[in-house]
Amino acid sequence: MAYRPFDADLIGQITLVTGANSGMGKETARELARMGATVILGCRSVERGEAAAREIACMTGHDRVSVMEVDLSSLASVRHFTSAFNERYSKLDVLVNNAAASLRVRQVTAEGFERHWATNVLGPHLLTRLLRPSLEASGRGRIVTVSTVAAGGLDLSDTQYERRPFKGVAAYRASKQAARMLTWKLAEKLKQSGVTINALNPGYVVTDLTRNVGGLLKLLVVMTSFVAKSPLDGADTAIWLAGSPEVEGLTGKFWNKRQEIRCKFEIRWLLRISRIWSTTK
Repeated sequence: MAYRPFDADLIGQITLVTGANSGMGKETARELARMGATVILGCRSVERGEAAAREIACMTGHDRVSVMEVDLSSLASVRHFTSAFNERYSKLDVLVNNAAASLRVRQVTAEGFERHWATNVLGPHLLTRLLRPSLEASGRGRIVTVSTVAAGGLDLSDTQYERRPFKGVAAYRASKQAARMLTWKLAEKLKQSGVTINALNPGYVVTDLTRNVGGLLKLLVVMTSFVAKSPLDGADTAIWLAGSPEVEGLTGKFWNKRQEIRCKFEIRWLLRISRIWSTTK
């Protein structure tokens, strides 16, 4: 599905998009800026983030676009970021958890976490938790999590891949399942707060993540790239969930092409996923 532009009045809203220096994150940030929002690009590389911010400002004529450094694979960086954010802003209207890692080989962060788990699960989860007061201060805060219909294979007894053979694609899929489960769990906790949280499938987009695969998957990406969506088309549902008045008040759902689809994961996961909460305290 191609991107369907819509108009919404986001003037006065504070929005944060992680991983916004390229790809779908940059397209999401650009459209939010076009609709009048103040946009913060949460980027690991300030240099690349500032280049994206200049491009967005030039394309939209909107000068309320800024960059703040955050490395989602580092809990210390996330804590530093949220502290700096709260010093600058009194509220947050929209948080788009877009940044993600997809790696061929197992890597462990300085804090001792497998990098997919750190970047795609623990970092965004901690960021969301620490920004919860700012989202509640908005009175209508929205959290949007980019996931995938390919999510699956989560084993909470071995999230570090210390006992199982490591496969990058499997680790990515499992981390995205955890992100979806945390979306449902947080939706429950935020029921009375006015803050909504939804997850989405962007579809097949050739990004830095998909280019980073190897072997037969690399060949598959090359052979099928002609049918892939553009980053803007892939960002369609994220932009819609972040800014459209159509989804006001909707929470705890999984979306594809702006349509709700049923989650295949059983309710038992909601009971087990709470283990992750203690990891980021």
